[in-house]
Amino acid sequence: MAPVRITGAVVAAISVTMALLSVLLYTSKKIKPALPWNKNPRSGLVGAIGNTPLIRINSLSDATGCEILGKCEFLNPGGSVKDRVAVKIIEEALESGDLAPGGVVTEGSAGSTSISLATVAPAYGCKCHVVIPDDAAIEKSQILEALGATVERVRPVSITHRDHFVNVARRRALEANELASKHRKDEQKNGKALEKVNGFHYDGEKQLFPRNCPGGYFADQFENLANFRAHYEGTGPEIWQQTGGNIDAFVAAAGTGGTVAGTSKFLQERNPNIKCFLIDPPGSGLFNKITRGGDVHQRGG
Repeated sequence: MAPVRITGAVVAAISVTMALLSVLLYTSKKIKPALPWNKNPRSGLVGAIGNTPLIRINSLSDATGCEILGKCEFLNPGGSVKDRVAVKIIEEALESGDLAPGGVVTEGSAGSTSISLATVAPAYGCKCHVVIPDDAAIEKSQILEALGATVERVRPVSITHRDHFVNVARRRALEANELASKHRKDEQKNGKALEKVNGFHYDGEKQLFPRNCPGGYFADQFENLANFRAHYEGTGPEIWQQTGGNIDAFVAAAGTGGTVAGTSKFLQERNPNIKCFLIDPPGSGLFNKITRGGDVHQRGG
């Protein structure tokens, strides 16, 4: 059967880390870059996130008769599209006051999100505490620790268990807030800070966080709408500008679903005829969630 030619362009966002691509796009017409190459240096690490280039996938383009393009999210500093999410989560939390300046961001993640949070948090003067199952590769912990995060490994259990790594991360943020509140009360009561030993306040009890920790914030990537907004306000507009709006479809794989949801909503608001597809392997948790109302929290992210 001859390949079907599609007028316009198709945008497919797929996380293919092994192939060094996070977004694919294709069209029957060659697309000229809508934005000139910016030769000016980016401002700091956060300034280097986003505005990733598109490349033509020659083999697929030639085979289908469409222009298939890839958006190179692996060029973000943390190596994935999750850098966008980390920036949005932290910026919104700081702006709302839910995250105190210098506070600790916690997340339960054995995937790219933890690396992105560990990469981005120091740029905002914050700490990062990651909880992962202890069956995750030790190299994951080593990478996170090299980025300055603290890592807590816990035994794998069901998401419904209070000690599932995501639930532990949520609890750690609450503990950091309780510790910060207690510290403030102690200082008000005593009129001075407790004795410091090697940067930590010693009060006779072992603490997971420094006693002077300003507080904690649970990133909550699965439920935090900042995940969606990062792509609705960032990835989607970038694709639209870079293709000049010449898009027929957008295709994405999903972990939390933030990329496909935010990007597709933006693109379809610009052109309702754009087709958006979520591609997932057989037996996927997200497919089960949509068709049967099942659980998706065991997915990577």
